[in-house]
Amino acid sequence: MKRQFIAGATCPECGKMDKIQRVIDGDRQWMECVACGLVRDLDAEPPATDANVQKVDLRPPGKH
Repeated sequence: MKRQFIAGATCPECGKMDKIQRVIDGDRQWMECVACGLVRDLDAEPPATDANVQKVDLRPPGKH
């Protein structure tokens, strides 16, 4: 399992900056907030909410 903090990322749940880490375990990847415990699957498609929201892909190049 590999963990990598994402510099400058803000948790969508608690709003704290620099607490988000990307976790890769085999073919699965997700993000975790070390401050509030939020976990989100990065392989799942995010729900469409706003036309001005832009999807951010945290996967390394060539791993799509």
